[in-house]
Amino acid sequence: MNLRRLTALAVALTASLAASLAAACPFCTAETQSLSEELASADVAVLARLIEAAPTPDRDLEAGEPYGPIDPETGMAKFKVVEVLMGGEPAEGLDDIEAIFFGEADREALFLVRGVANPPEAAEPFDWAIPFEVSQEAAAYIKKLRALPESGPERIAFFLGYLQHEDPLLSQDAYEEFARAPYADLKAIKDRLDIDQLWAWIDSPDTSPSRRRLFFTMLGVCGGPDDIPRLEAMLESDARVSLPAADAVVAASVASGGPMASVLVREVVASEERRKKMGLDAMTACYLTLRGADGLDLIDRRFLADTGADYSHVYSVLMALRFLADEPGAVPIERLMQSARLLLAHPDFADQVVPDLARWEDWGSMDALAKLYRDSFKEDSNRYVREPIVTYLDVAAEQPGDVGERANAALAELEPLDPESFSRARRLSAFGFLGSARAKEAATAQADPADALVEPDATFEETQPAPSLESTADAADDAIPDPAGGVTPTYAEAVPSLEEDPGAPEDTPEATPDVASEAAAEVVPTIDPSAEVSAQTAEVETPTTPPPTAVAATLPSPPNRALLLGAPLAAGGVLMGFFYLLLRGGV
Repeated sequence: MNLRRLTALAVALTASLAASLAAACPFCTAETQSLSEELASADVAVLARLIEAAPTPDRDLEAGEPYGPIDPETGMAKFKVVEVLMGGEPAEGLDDIEAIFFGEADREALFLVRGVANPPEAAEPFDWAIPFEVSQEAAAYIKKLRALPESGPERIAFFLGYLQHEDPLLSQDAYEEFARAPYADLKAIKDRLDIDQLWAWIDSPDTSPSRRRLFFTMLGVCGGPDDIPRLEAMLESDARVSLPAADAVVAASVASGGPMASVLVREVVASEERRKKMGLDAMTACYLTLRGADGLDLIDRRFLADTGADYSHVYSVLMALRFLADEPGAVPIERLMQSARLLLAHPDFADQVVPDLARWEDWGSMDALAKLYRDSFKEDSNRYVREPIVTYLDVAAEQPGDVGERANAALAELEPLDPESFSRARRLSAFGFLGSARAKEAATAQADPADALVEPDATFEETQPAPSLESTADAADDAIPDPAGGVTPTYAEAVPSLEEDPGAPEDTPEATPDVASEAAAEVVPTIDPSAEVSAQTAEVETPTTPPPTAVAATLPSPPNRALLLGAPLAAGGVLMGFFYLLLRGGV
């Protein structure tokens, strides 16, 4: 099994992973654990009040060690359990508990304290995490969490009223719940969303970028035609237009003896432009969801076709296109492809959009990508497009009919130009770094991608990559026949010998006896010049070039793929377990 088929397998697996991730809230990033997750990670949770602060360690300031180490046991404060929130029978009868807590606090304040159960032989039944103070409303909120369904529209509907709550603990927890909610659940509560309230939050200067993304996503679900002009005004705004105008105002004011504060006009305008573009990815997705395919004309003109547009803005728009491609019905995929192709002319984004075109199965761009690959050898060209284009063509080569034939012909034409790029791309794709393909329809999604891409009798050893040395990668490929019909070059083609090097001169003049004897005399004067000339001439006339098989035999054996993947994963699992124990212990 060659690297091209291994690439296609990695692409198919990446596609199924991307399809599963597309269901999550697209632009919301979870920032911390939700309260529900924290409670789920504990064996017991209680509401308690501080009744005895931790003792202050005795320090002799005159002894010169006022900042010495403190025994952790001296930080144990005593709390009175007010209510057991969870824990079952082992938590019944809890009265006073001790937990690490430094400093004084209001004795009437409530604290949420979580604990993990100790083994039966331990002196204490629970190890308690560090308590944190909660308000009366937060305490009531935490009690309600236990009654909510684990998932579904009714769960996130509960958090709507807390999204911008004055208690930061509650507003943050509500955001965390929405950040984890499936997009389908958000659409299910469309009728409960308040458009006016969403706009008030979006326009507020106190709204953070992450919250703004959430509110734009919600507006895309419940908004209507009346919201489109406001969105278009925000998208059309351009600092390249407004800032020169602000500079002209400042210059005129200074020239006329205006107030010195006028110099701040430019900064005010720049700040307003930055605020308008906060959450641009979600804003674009919101606009296109409400406006449809016709809205892409504005997006193309303002961002994608403008090579001078701000990098972060173009990237945000590309993220919106990716979301819409995975959300059927919002915008036709063919129209999204048309917009994405514009980025092939953008030097900073050509390599980033090629995997998207492969995932969306945009085989109409094949000729343009082949030309882009050939143009990458020109001076000041984008060389980073080569690997993504190779991956695109490898995926296309697996397609039936004319698409596969054209892709195989393009691979045969382009690979001799830079065999190392082909080898590098297939290694990266095999590890999932460049692979990306659109998920199949439901009718074919249940079929195992490996069944279509891997021969039934293929063994694990056949799926191993070529040696890490790029000069021997193609030789390993050719050890197994290529079903595509010999597209992959042989070792001699990929790594030509000295005699077959097309870039070497055809006629190489031999060294003359006089020159050779003079060089030999300078190095070793005691050697007979005639004998030295004979040896030098013989060496020039009969170069020794070992055959490719001999070169491959002398190279070290490739590393084991299972070891390369398994060792880091095992180490990561051990570290995760270690940190899990630390978190459960509240350290």
